[in-house]
Amino acid sequence: MANVFKNAYHDGTTSLADLIPALDANHEAIVLMLRATNVDGTNDATVDVRVVDGSSGDAYIAKTMSVPADTSLDLLGTSKLVLMATDKIQVLASAASDIEFFASYLEITD
Repeated sequence: MANVFKNAYHDGTTSLADLIPALDANHEAIVLMLRATNVDGTNDATVDVRVVDGSSGDAYIAKTMSVPADTSLDLLGTSKLVLMATDKIQVLASAASDIEFFASYLEITD
């Protein structure tokens, strides 16, 4: 079993996009941190963040959650998120180039 620390970055767009792509069948991950930062100095923006479960459906972590201008939002707080094989995290912003998403996670290979 191998453990590898990884991170993922995505400039938010108005279309759903993978932040953490679907894990392979022999991988799992523990998401340690998931942050949305509003880099627009003037305008607030909203974010959607969802886990796409390869076997049973989708679950939103955030749905139209407001991120004020020049602030960051820790979407997991002090919690951790477990991703199973074939799961992925998708993100969306209300305005292109206003939100930067960042995740830090531990990928585990069976």
